Amino acid sequence: MEQPILIVSGDGHTGAPPEAYRDYIEPRYRGDIDRLIDENDEWVELAVKCTDTPPEVLDIIDAHRAIRDNGELGAWDMERRLQELDREGVAGELLLPGHSLATLPFFGLVNRPCPPELRMAGTRAYHRWLADQMQIAPGRFYGIAEPGPCFDMDDTVKELRWLAANGFVGVQVPGIIADPHLPPLHHPHFEPFWQACAELGLVLVLHAGWGGQQGIFQQFLDMVKLGGHKVDFPQQRMAQRAQLDAMANSDPALALNLMPRQALWRIMLSGAFDRYPDLRVSLTELRCDWVPATLEHLDRCFAQLKNPLPRTPSAYFAEHCVVTPSSPRRSEIGLRHVIGVDRFLFGMDYPHPEGTWPNTRDWLRAAVGNVPEAEARKILGENAIATFGLDRDALALVAQRIGPAPAEIFGSHSVNPQMLHDFDVRAGFDQPPEKIDIAAIDQAFAADREPLAAL
Repeated sequence: MEQPILIVSGDGHTGAPPEAYRDYIEPRYRGDIDRLIDENDEWVELAVKCTDTPPEVLDIIDAHRAIRDNGELGAWDMERRLQELDREGVAGELLLPGHSLATLPFFGLVNRPCPPELRMAGTRAYHRWLADQMQIAPGRFYGIAEPGPCFDMDDTVKELRWLAANGFVGVQVPGIIADPHLPPLHHPHFEPFWQACAELGLVLVLHAGWGGQQGIFQQFLDMVKLGGHKVDFPQQRMAQRAQLDAMANSDPALALNLMPRQALWRIMLSGAFDRYPDLRVSLTELRCDWVPATLEHLDRCFAQLKNPLPRTPSAYFAEHCVVTPSSPRRSEIGLRHVIGVDRFLFGMDYPHPEGTWPNTRDWLRAAVGNVPEAEARKILGENAIATFGLDRDALALVAQRIGPAPAEIFGSHSVNPQMLHDFDVRAGFDQPPEKIDIAAIDQAFAADREPLAAL
């Protein structure tokens, strides 16, 4: 009998409504939870309007009533989350902070600006809440942590050690919230962070939105309240995603594209990969069609440094990086050999409306149905297990129960053209590979090269 496909989502999102953190946050900050509740109400009201799915689309994509029966509440209800994962055939999931159904406790992009002390308190509270939630399904849920403000590096490393001891397998790259007082990633300030992550086996996760600013959403909302900005809540879901991106980032094209890529080459410039051979980075929900051309250009940029590094960006990427392009596009799957089959992970992006839920099986039929099974198995689960050190035995037991049979995914399958159209609207399923902006890369790289020479 053929083994079911072991699927691991490298990109899931979680976080509770604010009241849930009251018992986890330090007592002196509990009064701040009341303000967070008000923020949450404002955020959710607008986010729900932007992500509402028209009935005619639900008739196509929601045959099992996962959306209409509020399956997205698995964002914090882990029992409901397990039901949705089982239906999708997903055995395990990496859990990252943040989604459109609730704000995060003071460290998220849609929070009002918060001082570092409060952001760190909220970070610890979130970690402890999630550690408890992961115990609901040991071996299926794996936490990706928030790095915190990263000013007090002793405190930061202390938290990293707690995370590694409590089931977390990765941490987001510092600077996901932009702070003008924080040095760039290639500054020696971050050396203890890189060292701790390497020693503890915590994978660095560079996620979409890295480098955004707190308070941008509130500025947008204040404009709406004052009547100075007309908001058009579109019915097409791709436009809805763009609307949310515009709210969360002062320059969405920059924040969702160039800035996270800049973070990657700054880690390379820091020399961390040379000092810590076991350090790993996952580029999550950042697409991956830009990778080959960007690395080729960065190789030329790095060669022009006054003190060239021991290896090229292409070599650093090949040895230290993986990609997790959530809701993978056909064009991205087509680049798997160029990027590296062993460096390609799958992301469901639950519960975000641009993710594969609740149509993961059809998404995979359309995206990887014609990919050789051995390659697809790596992409769909084995690479995540190897990169993040997940419990394969536990995941394999779950896959035996809920995983799709190979015949369900591979071979000739007909997927409803209307559903495929929705995949394209959601996440650009049929978009061609991105043409990278060489001039923007050169401008950003030049800005990084000058302070590097002074270190």
